[in-house]
Amino acid sequence: MRKLGKVIHLTNRGLVLRVEQVPDLGGAVYDGAGERVGSVLDLFGPVAAPYAVIKSAREARAEIGKLIGKELYMGERYGETRKAKKVPGMRKRKARA
Repeated sequence: MRKLGKVIHLTNRGLVLRVEQVPDLGGAVYDGAGERVGSVLDLFGPVAAPYAVIKSAREARAEIGKLIGKELYMGERYGETRKAKKVPGMRKRKARA
């Protein structure tokens, strides 16, 4: 597991933390003990120092407030990450000579 960042705030959407490395959306997030906390819901803020919102897992919702000030870690992917959709009817342009 790699270090994701430190929890700084709790909102109605989930935990907010300042990240050290930009995570993938939908990636699994764990605490120091290896327990799954949730997944990455959103990224925002400046490119040099981004923030992430972590949506809590069902089993971790009761103790989510205890994570403020703690380090969280990124693990293996959880589910599908967001991908660009293929738009029907779009054609590739032919290269002009």
